[in-house]
Amino acid sequence: MRDINELIGKEFEFEGKGYKVFGAKFEEDMILLSTEIKEQNTKKKYALSEMSKAYFKNVHPYLVEVMTTAITDSPYDFRITAGARTAKEQNALYQIGRTRAGNKVTNADGYKNKSNHQVKSDGYGYAVDLYPFFDGKVQVNHPETIKKLKVIANHIKKVAESMGIKIVWGGDWRKPYDPPHFQLV
Repeated sequence: MRDINELIGKEFEFEGKGYKVFGAKFEEDMILLSTEIKEQNTKKKYALSEMSKAYFKNVHPYLVEVMTTAITDSPYDFRITAGARTAKEQNALYQIGRTRAGNKVTNADGYKNKSNHQVKSDGYGYAVDLYPFFDGKVQVNHPETIKKLKVIANHIKKVAESMGIKIVWGGDWRKPYDPPHFQLV
């Protein structure tokens, strides 16, 4: 450093706080810095995409409220990828791993065994699915997906509890293990 004034504008952390130097001078054998506390990094706020909101059609308002509240201060961004389903849509998922290629994704056939995604007698579906959104897209098969889903789920469960709304996360189930799934109790 050739000039003490080169310190002006520099930023540093001390005891967990961020500082920015706006003045510097020598006094005897010390350098005295005039600093201001930097604004703390504010946590990034997220909002649901229009596509996510579209999946809320016919989903119970309590579950919509939980998801809408949870996204604003979620540790990771996420997108709703499924909401209410018809019996036909549910049965198409049931056929995966049975009559169609792929791994089984549900035990609910939509007719005899109904999913909580299906609209109940009150006119609402009681479940949504979601996935983390990062690297510019919804991440279904990324190595970080399950890890991030667990963090998001813990956050959503806390938000729901603080709102007095009871939910269940499919990642807490052993069979079927369904980490994208959230439903009202």
